[in-house]
Amino acid sequence: MAYTVKEVAGMSGISVRTLHFYDETGLLKPASHGTNGYRYYEEAQLLTLQQILFYRELGFGLKQIKEVLSRPEFESADALESHRKILQKNVARTRRLIDTIDRTLEHLKGGTAMQSEEMFAGFNVAAGEDRFGEQVLLGGEPNDCKVSSRDTGGAMCIFEFTGSGGGPRHLHHDQDEWIYVLAGEVELHIGEQQLRLGPGESAFLPREVPHVWVFVSGRPGRILNVYQPAGAMEEFFRELGTYVETPVHEALSIDGLRQLFASHGMKLVGPPLYWDEYLAGR
Repeated sequence: MAYTVKEVAGMSGISVRTLHFYDETGLLKPASHGTNGYRYYEEAQLLTLQQILFYRELGFGLKQIKEVLSRPEFESADALESHRKILQKNVARTRRLIDTIDRTLEHLKGGTAMQSEEMFAGFNVAAGEDRFGEQVLLGGEPNDCKVSSRDTGGAMCIFEFTGSGGGPRHLHHDQDEWIYVLAGEVELHIGEQQLRLGPGESAFLPREVPHVWVFVSGRPGRILNVYQPAGAMEEFFRELGTYVETPVHEALSIDGLRQLFASHGMKLVGPPLYWDEYLAGR
């Protein structure tokens, strides 16, 4: 049985725009195209999409997923067995977190007393570490996830970025963002507003409002980025982190960058701050 792209989107929860992006990048090609130009998918493509979603859930970037699925030795059944083992570990961790919640509630209601360190069982993250022990590097600089969408049911996620870089001007369609400066100085543009933020200062970036920021004064800094709801930001940063040998702005065309942002719920609207000066100095 053949399904249209709209039907596949309805079944999988993936947007039509994302399915188009998967087709254009070669990650998931439809079984055929109708005379009307419509994409049609069959069971083989649905199974491949299922694998893509499993790998995304487990934190793989799209570039990594494409490489895995294209291997001659790839076997769907073996991959599903591997997914199952990893998800079982995640279930065990979730149960520990639920136990922490239950014990905290009991403590607050005047029941069994709780030691302070017990309040953080299951999800404490040490300084300089990532929530899942990963090391996602953006242009060689660490962007550590501190609170994951998995911890909050998709309500929010938090990252700590340490470095000197800043991304291109963009906006989020469905997310609000909050930036808190831990160290260094940040120049931040929110729509037409221009700000300079130092340690201890913060700014709110509403959804659908273009924004861009960069560390200034020639010194690296450190910020917290909070996204609410979490959306696909973890997947987005992992995908950027796969561009190690060649920076993403060199590996992808401008259309490719736009598609990358669009497939993760954002719109690319301009270059990074001081981009012309950067190019002139190369």
